[in-house]
Formats: sequence, C-alpha cells, structure tokens
Amino acid sequence: MKEVLHLIKHELAIELKQKHFFSSIVLYIVSTVFVCYLSFSEIEKSVVWNGLFWVVMLFSLTNAISKSFINENSSKQLFIYTLINPRALIIGKIIYNLLLTLLLVLLIFLLFNMLIETDKKELNTSLFLVSCLLGGATISSTLTMIGAIAAKTNNNIGILAILAFPIVLPSLLIALQLTNLAFLGGGFSQAFDLILTLLSINILVIALAFLLFPYLWKA
Repeated sequence: MKEVLHLIKHELAIELKQKHFFSSIVLYIVSTVFVCYLSFSEIEKSVVWNGLFWVVMLFSLTNAISKSFINENSSKQLFIYTLINPRALIIGKIIYNLLLTLLLVLLIFLLFNMLIETDKKELNTSLFLVSCLLGGATISSTLTMIGAIAAKTNNNIGILAILAFPIVLPSLLIALQLTNLAFLGGGFSQAFDLILTLLSINILVIALAFLLFPYLWKA
C-alpha cells in the first residue's frame, strides 16, 4: 500500500507539473459540450441527450487515460521495475485514473446539465450519477489495462484505439441502459442487476490487471 500511495502522489505531482495536459482535456470537454450546445440547445428526447452525453464522456476518458503509459519508454520501464512491485504500479495507475475519471464525469455532467436542456421530469438523479460514476470507473480501469498492453508496441496510440472500442463496448452499453432507466424514473431496485453486472466487470478487469500485469511488464 505504501508503494501504491507513493505512485498516486507521483502521478499527481507529474500532473501538477505538466498542467497543460489536464488543461487540454478540460478544454476539449468544454469546447465539445459548447459545440453541442450551439448545435441543439434543447433535445426533446432524453435518450438522445443520454447518448450524446456518453459519446463525449467516452472520448474524453480515452484522451485522458491514454497517457498512463505513453511517456514511459523501455529504459524508464526497466528502471521502475527495479524499484517497485509491478502489481503496485498497475493498481496505483488504476486508482489515480479512477480519481481523474470521477472529476471528469462530474464536470461533463455539470456542463451538460447547465447548457443542454431535455426532459428531466422523471429523472432519478441519484441513480444517474451512480451509473455515470460506475460506468466511467469501469471504462477507466479497462482503458488503463489496454494502455499497458499498447505501451509494449511501437504504435501504442494506434493499438489503444483499435483495442479500446470493442472491449469497452459492453460496459458502455450497460451504462447507457442504466442512465436511460434513470431518465424513466427507475429506482435502484430495478437497476440492481445492471449495477451488479457493471460492478462485476470492473472487479474482473482490476483482478486480471493485478494478476497478469507482472508478466506483461517483464515482456
């Protein structure tokens, strides 16, 4: 746990030192939502609003998390491997990306809620936020593991783009169902199976990363 906490602090220190990257992600989100606002300031069907929301979130998270291993060349990876346990490294990366995802999800929801109107009379806000955070967390964990795999290739950005969509798609579809249910006024009891499925996928991805990353790291 000490190694994990140290890695999270290290990632945060790098983020604060390279503020341009986080600023670019925030600028991307704000500009994308603003373009959506200019195109249609009001969306009659909540299902369209919800779909657009998840499109923006998916691409934002992909851009934000793609950097997890992108700056670590083979020499730096070898140096880090001699210092810490690879399992602590991947868990630290996942936790940090989950915290980053939490911040970005709340920002996207706030901007969408402020700028783009839709029918929210029956919206279960609590279920919607839980669905967004859980869906974002699952996508974040998956992208972190895919980023680790892509880092072992010469074209990590290309591999990340190719692998990400089909692997993330099931989690994205379940999260879409959950948020659509929230717009219809559904409760947690109705969404229990979907929440459990999404949570199970997230736990499975983290468990696989914990077990398999050391072998990937040595490759």
